[in-house]
Amino acid sequence: MNYLNTNYLNWIHEISQSALAAAVLILGLVIVLELRSIAKLRRTVETQLQRVFEQLDLLRVESQEARPPEPAQSVRTLSAMPTLPAVRTAATAVPAGKQVDELSARQSLGAGEARLLASLAAARARLARPVGQGS
Repeated sequence: MNYLNTNYLNWIHEISQSALAAAVLILGLVIVLELRSIAKLRRTVETQLQRVFEQLDLLRVESQEARPPEPAQSVRTLSAMPTLPAVRTAATAVPAGKQVDELSARQSLGAGEARLLASLAAARARLARPVGQGS
């Protein structure tokens, strides 16, 4: 019986050693896979950061290329704009009931200027009315 106990204990000892060896192997495999995954993640992050910095460089170059207009161009643009007396003349010449499209076509104004002139004419008409007459 002593022989069976010793044999049985040796068998349990062999199984536990095998289980421990298997656990160490599995743990080593998990560590290797984790290290591989971390290396892949690092490469991916580096690639994405490189793309981000390339895009930032492109934006920087574009913003440096977009310079303000030269003074000669600004003067030409300003000289093409109507002068204050011309705007006053146009504003006083606008009848109260004119639509924006009619003003734009007749005065060769942009839609924004035509709306402004129409609203000025409407305000002038409201101010010209006596206090007792409608709103």
